[in-house]
Order: sequence, then structure tokens, then C-alpha cells
Amino acid sequence: MKNVLIDKNIQNLIQDEYKHHFERYDEIFVVGTHLKQREYDEGLANYCKKNECDLVTADNTAYVHFLTEKIKTVQISELFYDENADRPIYLVKIMD
Repeated sequence: MKNVLIDKNIQNLIQDEYKHHFERYDEIFVVGTHLKQREYDEGLANYCKKNECDLVTADNTAYVHFLTEKIKTVQISELFYDENADRPIYLVKIMD
């Protein structure tokens, strides 16, 4: 995908030592700025599909709702481990 959607709970990562992970994207969207903060994961899936976005999140179940929104295949990987918060950061890609 050419763009990326950053989940609200990790938006600070685009401005610190992890920002190099997002340099390959044309545009960076942030939940809470470009999409309502209280949007359900189904809304994130639709937004990503419409705007050609990968999703970066700390929520390890966010992909489940992608599969209910007429998306048949997603790829989930650990993008990096956020040492400061002691949690993995996931990259969710729509594959179809």
C-alpha cells in the first residue's frame, strides 16, 4: 500500500526513533485526526481499503474486523518492538 494509518494509541511513534519505519509511505494518516478516534475496527478496515493504507497498531486483534469487511486476506507482522512501552507494534496489510 502507498499510505499508512497509525492507530491513536501509538501516534507518538511517528515522531521519535521509530519514524523511519514510515518513510516509505506517501501519506501518513492518524486515527483521531483523519478518522474519528472512537471509530470501530470495521471503520479502520474500510478507511484502509478506501485510502490504500496499511494499518500500524498495538492492538493484536484489529485484523479480525478487516476480515468482516469484504476483505478476504490480510497479512499481519510485527513491525518492531516498542521498548519504551514494552509491546509489539503490528503492521496489518490488506492483500486483496
